[in-house]
Amino acid sequence: MHLPLSGLTILGSASLSAATGYFTSRVSQQRLNAYTYRSAIITEIRTLLIRLSEYEAAFTARVVVGESSGVYVLRVLLQSGDIAVYSNNTASIGLLGTGIALRVLRFYADFRTLQGHALILAEIASQTGSSASGADMQRHLQLVRRARQRARVLVRRGCAAGHRQNIWCSTDLT
Repeated sequence: MHLPLSGLTILGSASLSAATGYFTSRVSQQRLNAYTYRSAIITEIRTLLIRLSEYEAAFTARVVVGESSGVYVLRVLLQSGDIAVYSNNTASIGLLGTGIALRVLRFYADFRTLQGHALILAEIASQTGSSASGADMQRHLQLVRRARQRARVLVRRGCAAGHRQNIWCSTDLT
């Protein structure tokens, strides 16, 4: 069967249009997923930044000053569900840029290290009935401050990128 040239042109144009539409929708969906994940992870990190600020104040007021051994303060650093976005969507970290993905991973590694250190200090306090050594307390404060600093940087960078994408960001970065 012989197709006229106009038929081949229409068939080729329809095929090209369908392929372009498919790839455009895939790219659009990937951008939407990246936008949603970025917004969710920045919101989670902002929440953790607030939690770290409150934790540092309570830790300094109660444990470092010697008001109490701090068993309770040390155990409440992380509640279940606090890192749900990161835990449930770790495979989506590739949707972020390489630099921001590495910063997110470093922040969560610092946060988990801080949590482990807090649990060790709580165990020491519960077994001995007194606070851990001053060096341990200072190391713990350093871990808190490093995690807070990483969180601040991530929130600022996420908000700066978000303003270009119409994400609302609070300017209060305690």
